[in-house]
Amino acid sequence: MRAAIQCCLCLLLCNVPSASSLQAEELQAKPGISVELLEPGNAPLREVRFKPAVGSKQTAEMIMKMNQVVSVGGNKMPSQNIPPQKMVIEIIVTDIADNGDISFDFSYTDVQVIDDPKNPSPIAKTIEDMLKPLIGAKGRGIVSNCGITRKGEFDIPEGLNPAIKQMLEGMKDSMNRLSSPVPAEPIGTGAKWEVVQALEANGMKLTQTSTHEIETMDEKGFQIKIDVSQQADPQEIKNPALPAGTTIKLESLQTSGGGRSTVMESSIFPESSQVAIETTVDMSINVANQEQKMQTAVTMEIQLNPVAE
Repeated sequence: MRAAIQCCLCLLLCNVPSASSLQAEELQAKPGISVELLEPGNAPLREVRFKPAVGSKQTAEMIMKMNQVVSVGGNKMPSQNIPPQKMVIEIIVTDIADNGDISFDFSYTDVQVIDDPKNPSPIAKTIEDMLKPLIGAKGRGIVSNCGITRKGEFDIPEGLNPAIKQMLEGMKDSMNRLSSPVPAEPIGTGAKWEVVQALEANGMKLTQTSTHEIETMDEKGFQIKIDVSQQADPQEIKNPALPAGTTIKLESLQTSGGGRSTVMESSIFPESSQVAIETTVDMSINVANQEQKMQTAVTMEIQLNPVAE
C-alpha cells in the first residue's frame, strides 16, 4: 500500500509532459488566461510590448530546489534529501508576425544535479541519469508581444525514464508560467496587474492567480514583484499513468508564494527571476479497496539566471 502511494505521489507532484518518443505535442494556450490592470502606476506611462530581434538568442539556467513532507493517515513518511536540479535552456527567436506574435525555438543544452559533497544525496546519481536524456530535447512556440503563450510544441527524446516522461506533462502549462504577461494598457512604475490562468497538471485542474507590481522601470525593461496563489476544487484526478485499480480524489490544494523577476523588453522570457512557493495537497487514495488519507506539503524554489555567451 505504501509503495503504491509513493508511486502515485511521484506521478502527481512532478511538474515538468508525457508523450511517446520524438512525438511533438501541441500545447495550446488556454482561453482562460486573463490579464487585468489594477493600477496604471505613475507617469510617464507607456505601452509595454516585447520586441526581440529575429535571430536573437537567450540562454538561461533554471535551478529548482524542492523539499516535501508526506503524511499518510496522520503519520509522517520517511523523506529523502532531494538535491537541486539545474537545466540550461537556449531560446532563439525565429520570426515576428505582422500582429507582433513572436515565434521561437528552444532546446535543453545541459542538465545537472547539484549535490552537496558534505551531505550527498543517495538518489542524486539516479536523478541525474534519469534527466540526462533531456539534453538536446527541442521545441518551438509562439508568444504574443504582451507575453501570453499562444502555442507550443515539445519533442520528447528517446531514452527517457517513464517517470520523467510523466513529469514532462507539466510542460503544457509551464510555458505560460515562464512568460511574463503584461497589460495592453499603458503602465508606469508602481503599476499593478493580475493574471489568472486555468491550469491542468497531471490530471488536476486548478486556477493560478498572480499579482505583478513594477518596482523599477526604464526604457529597456522593469523589475516586478510577484505574488502567486493556486487553488483547486475537490475532484477525482484522472491520470492514465496511475496504477490499475487506483483512484485518487483531491480534497484540497492551496499554494502561496512569490518572488521577483527582471524583465527586458528585448527578450521574451525574464532575464532573471527567483520565486518560492509552498503547496499543501490533501487527497484520499484508494488502492485495492483500501483507502488512505494523504497530505503533502511541498516547498519549491525556482531560480532563473542568465548565462553569458
